[in-house]
Amino acid sequence: MRDDAPVKIALCIPCYGDTKARFTQCLAAMITHFLGADITTPDGVAVTREVKTFMVSCSVLTQSRHMLVAEALAWGADYLLWLDADHVFPEDALARLWARNLAVVGCNYARRCHPTAPTAAKTVDAANDHRNLVYTTPDKVAGDLVEEVDHIGFGLCLIDMRIFDLLQNKAEAEGRDSFLPLFHFETKPDGFGIIGEDVYFFAKLRAAGVPVHVDHALSWEVGHLHEQVMTNALAVAQEEKWIASNRARGTKYLARAGTIGAR
Repeated sequence: MRDDAPVKIALCIPCYGDTKARFTQCLAAMITHFLGADITTPDGVAVTREVKTFMVSCSVLTQSRHMLVAEALAWGADYLLWLDADHVFPEDALARLWARNLAVVGCNYARRCHPTAPTAAKTVDAANDHRNLVYTTPDKVAGDLVEEVDHIGFGLCLIDMRIFDLLQNKAEAEGRDSFLPLFHFETKPDGFGIIGEDVYFFAKLRAAGVPVHVDHALSWEVGHLHEQVMTNALAVAQEEKWIASNRARGTKYLARAGTIGAR
């Protein structure tokens, strides 16, 4: 990349069907913020940026991810931001991840299930697939902690494209022509569970000497969209919150109406 060339960031989104509306809103706000932010080099030179969105709709997730990496490489991206279309995040998410200046840094977020748990983990016994989950806690958020982990999810994760050079070098050193596959589902030793394609990818990175990090402060502001069954029991439990919400909304509109009437 030339010194005067823009930094190119590929936003890569595997999507089966439509994106969630709130995700789309967050995506638009994030792109607008990143392109308009005042970002300079340490010596005060403005950094020009170019962002391009790539989306692949395929029923086979591993194929979608491989296709997205190919698109980003062909475009000449300097960074790849993985995004899952069922997450919400603040508008400065990309700027904050980029400012960490790490080869791989992403967010920890809750799994889309009840009960839930975080996606980030540190491997304890790789042979038996036993892991320690890494929790994002208020203390870690308050300390602005960036923690090295073994793997995270792809919901919001920024990757320096130079890692693919490292993967290729390692493949060739081992007598292989290519670093592929990057993503693969594996069956757990018990024959029942499945090890996700994200775990496979990050294990491949670590084997090539690339560390993986979690930004806990940003993680606290990321949400995983999940449908909820609305029942009468829930309505009863939330009666007071409903009343308070309607009163607050009414007060706001009455105040606004008074302002308009005074014009």
